[in-house]
Amino acid sequence: MDEDKVKTFALSCIDASEKSADSLAKFYPMKSEMSIAALPIGKVAIIPIKGSLMNKAPGIYEELGLVTTYKTIQSQTQLAIEEGAVGIIYHVDSPGGTVSGCIETADMIAGLGVPTVAYCEWTACSAAYWLASQTDYIVTGKSANIGNIGAVLAWADLTKFWESMGVEFKALVSEGASLKSTFHTEPNEEQISFLQESINEAGKSFSDSVVVARRKAGIEMDDEVFKAGWYSGEKAISLGLADDIGTLEKALEYFVE
Repeated sequence: MDEDKVKTFALSCIDASEKSADSLAKFYPMKSEMSIAALPIGKVAIIPIKGSLMNKAPGIYEELGLVTTYKTIQSQTQLAIEEGAVGIIYHVDSPGGTVSGCIETADMIAGLGVPTVAYCEWTACSAAYWLASQTDYIVTGKSANIGNIGAVLAWADLTKFWESMGVEFKALVSEGASLKSTFHTEPNEEQISFLQESINEAGKSFSDSVVVARRKAGIEMDDEVFKAGWYSGEKAISLGLADDIGTLEKALEYFVE
């Protein structure tokens, strides 16, 4: 390969990537970085939790603002503490995400030694609400939807589709490994029971964690929230899902009142 041409191609790619950021922003929300608010009491970090939540994801997903990984939330929280933040606001706009990584991140937020607030701007559902619930105070936007406490596992039954194509999947598993996933085949009753038990455990971990954290904040949850509904405004407050309605400025007031 011609070394000069390779170098020219590489430089053109870098130039194109630098010019494309503004163009991409027209189509994607783009990644939000942690920011610092200087208050009379000291520095308060504002950490974004936006898009789908995942334990791991290709970097491009996060750069485009489609995903926030739990590892990013953890590392930004650690950075905020190291830089001397006296409080943290988690700025949440997320429909939720995976259980994997969520429990550890929720435990981290619950165990922080500084005051924390969740500002739920538009959406804080499922795993996103789990994280928000671990803070000391929850502020929700007037039209934000928050809650959706529970776990779900879904898949598509493609049996009839494949049959129409003349395809029938078969699978063998090692002796005794009756719960082994066989991917394209539909789960049997024993496997369905196992999956249901797993989802029940995840859902209970979620609800128990929320109850403990909200009681610590002096709030009792209404049983209605454990049906996995999502609520806005005063309804969300009356059910114990949030403490106040307002903007990011309202969330900041928590640290100076």
